[in-house]
Amino acid sequence: MPKLNFNYVTEIMKVSWLKNCASLTIRFVFLFGLFASAPLAVAQGADSAVVLMYHKFADEKHPTTSLTVEKLAAHIKELKSGAYNVIPLPELVEALTEKIPIADRTIIITMNDAYQSVYKHAWPMLKEAGLPFTIFVTTRPVDKGQAGYLSWNQLKKMADSGVNIGAKTHTLARLATQNTKDIQREIRTAADLLLKKLNVKPYSFAYPYGQASKKAQIAAQMAGYKIAFGQHSGVMHRRTDRFFLPRFSLNNTYGGVSRFHTLINAQPLPTFDITPPNPLLPAVTNPPSFGFTVAANISGLERLACYHSAFGKLVLQHLGKSRIEIRFAQPFAAGRSRINCTMPGTNGRWRWFGMQYFVPDRSSSP
Repeated sequence: MPKLNFNYVTEIMKVSWLKNCASLTIRFVFLFGLFASAPLAVAQGADSAVVLMYHKFADEKHPTTSLTVEKLAAHIKELKSGAYNVIPLPELVEALTEKIPIADRTIIITMNDAYQSVYKHAWPMLKEAGLPFTIFVTTRPVDKGQAGYLSWNQLKKMADSGVNIGAKTHTLARLATQNTKDIQREIRTAADLLLKKLNVKPYSFAYPYGQASKKAQIAAQMAGYKIAFGQHSGVMHRRTDRFFLPRFSLNNTYGGVSRFHTLINAQPLPTFDITPPNPLLPAVTNPPSFGFTVAANISGLERLACYHSAFGKLVLQHLGKSRIEIRFAQPFAAGRSRINCTMPGTNGRWRWFGMQYFVPDRSSSP
């Protein structure tokens, strides 16, 4: 089980007790009041969560993966405004597996790779604000004492204080193009080190660079992880593939307060039957016949717009009331391709669905 502090364990015990309670009112007040200044009401778009992803802080040499301390402070101020339900990742997993309702505007904070600046800048600020977060650890640079990464002692201190520990791979390998044996070795080596060094057995996983494949998804699930994250934008909901969950990336370019406010107020665009379902896109199916079905209770699809990271705005084919199909005239370039689909939601908010595909170059073998 993941290392939780006493408060988290206490809340999970409460959840188990509340399942047998006849009063739905009591249950709702508890669930929606956690980590908020006041109980939150269920609204259209609830039963979903926005997951935020950070990497480094105050690192001028890497602006594409870093956020200034000033912008982080502005993010924290907004999250503490009382409108949001910021919870630890283990609580979200509990809600998903036990089918417990998830409050509207639920937010999860995650950090990638275990950089030193998380310990120096982000952790003190988040701890003072009382905001929980998860750090996904890439184990080899930590184990080798590589400059710029946390040490095992620092990670142990954070874990003992209640910071949730998740796992990445051992070497930041691109799992999408590896064979099953190599994927399993990467995942197992990282998990073994986290258990040995931190006495932590995490059940959340993050794919390096957000690059996944069906092989990698199955390997993560077989390793005992309950959820796994990519690096594509979107709001997760109960029908989202739990082994390819979206996260909004925040950095200096895309971390302004206005955009941050839009993201943390985003609502899900519940989709299923996504084609192609495999995040790895081999040459024989490139360009793909991309499509998805939107939940029947979502109206106003005439206002839906989709964009590709290289091709811009896309032409949509509406099949029936809920099916969306997109045909591409050109193949995707090697590397990552992201598709983002948005439409107006309720009360000035936006619905958001995203998908990422990875195209291997000719030197890679799926």
